[in-house]
Amino acid sequence: MFNKQIENIRMSPIVTISEEIRRIAPIFKEKTGLDFIRFQRGEIDFPTPEYIRNAAKKALDDGFTKYPKSGGEPDLKDAILGKLERFNGAHNLTRDNIVTTYGGQEALELSFQLFKGKKAAGFGPTWSVVLENFIPFADIDFKEIALNDDFSVNFEILEEVAKEITFFYLNTPQNPTGKLFTEEEVTKIVEICKRNDVYIISDEAYEKITFEGKKHFSPTSLEYDKIISTFTFSKSYSMTGWRLGYLVTRNETITKLLTMANYTQTAGVTTFMQYAGKEAYNNIEAEEKAVSNMIVEFEKRRNLLYDGFKAIDGVEVTKPDGAFYLFPNFTNFIPKDLTGDERNKYIYNKLLDIGIATVYGSCFGSCFNDNLRFSFSTTPIEAIEEGMERMQKLFRELA
Repeated sequence: MFNKQIENIRMSPIVTISEEIRRIAPIFKEKTGLDFIRFQRGEIDFPTPEYIRNAAKKALDDGFTKYPKSGGEPDLKDAILGKLERFNGAHNLTRDNIVTTYGGQEALELSFQLFKGKKAAGFGPTWSVVLENFIPFADIDFKEIALNDDFSVNFEILEEVAKEITFFYLNTPQNPTGKLFTEEEVTKIVEICKRNDVYIISDEAYEKITFEGKKHFSPTSLEYDKIISTFTFSKSYSMTGWRLGYLVTRNETITKLLTMANYTQTAGVTTFMQYAGKEAYNNIEAEEKAVSNMIVEFEKRRNLLYDGFKAIDGVEVTKPDGAFYLFPNFTNFIPKDLTGDERNKYIYNKLLDIGIATVYGSCFGSCFNDNLRFSFSTTPIEAIEEGMERMQKLFRELA
C-alpha cells in the first residue's frame, strides 16, 4: 500500500546503538559503580563558538525570521564562495553553483535522489546513513569497493566498476576510517570518473578536521562539471543541531533541479541560521581560533586512542589523518568458528560487558566486519584513559 522506498529505509544502527546505551548505562552504573564510556556517536562535546551564536541572536533581533530565498540567501552564498576560494581552492564559481540545505545530510539525500534507480558505487566501509537511508530511498543499485587493509585505494577495481555506474560516492575525510584521501588519490578518482562519464557525489563533512598539518583536498577544486560536493557546518563548527549545510556543483542544471527539490522538501533553510553561517565563514580570525582549539583537543584524543591500541598485541590499527574516528581490526581476537551476526558483534558485545560503547563494522557495509569504529568526538581524555585500561585488560584475557 505504501511507498516501498520509504518502507525500505532503516534507522541508522548508530542511533539504535546509542538508544540501547541510554537504556543499559544506568543499569551498568548501578551494578559496577562505573560510568559507560561512549565511543559510538559522531556528536561533538564542544559548544557552538560564541561568535556564531551571537550572530544568530543578532539575526533574530534584526528580523531575519521570514521565508528564506529558495536555494539560499545571497549573503550566505557569498560567504560560501569566499570560503571555497580560500580553503578549497575552488575558483570560477558563482551563487548559481550553490544550494543551501538542512545539513550536509539533506545535501546528500537530494544528490542521491537526482540519480533515482541508477547504479552507483563507493568505497567500503561506507557511512551507515548512505547504506540505510539514501540508497533505499533513491532505489540505488550500490556496489561497495573495498579499500585495502591500510585503507588505500585499489584503483584497478575502481577502473572496472566505473564502466558500469552512473555516479560514485566519495567521502573524504572518511567516516568510519578517518582516511584523508590525498590530492593524488582524489585527482586519480576524478580522472577515472571523467574518462567513464561518471558523476561524483563528494561528501566533505569533516573537511577542516585534519591532523599534523595535513590538508583536505576537495574534488570541487577540479574543473569537472559532473561533481557535486556537499558540505556542512555541523562538524568543523560544532553546529550539529543547527542543521546547516550546502552543495556545490559547476553544473547549473543540477543546482536548478536541486533548488526546486529543496524547496519541495523544506521550502529553504531558516533565514537567521543562514546569517549565522555567513558569520561562521566571514569572521576568519574567530573561525581559525575556534576550529584550531577543537583540532588540538581532537588530536590529543586520537593519539591517546591510537597509542593505546598499538600497545595491544593483535589489534591492527591505522592512524587516521582526519575526522574523529579510529577503525581498528580485531580479527585476532574473534573465534574462527563464529559466523554471521554472532561474529560481527562478538567484540562489540565483549566491550559492552565492560561498559564501552562502539559501532561494529558491519554497520558500514560488508567489507570490514571484524573492525569497530571508535569516535573520540565526545570522549574526554580521562574517559579515553579509563577505556583503554579496561580494553587492555579485556584483550589480555581474550588473547
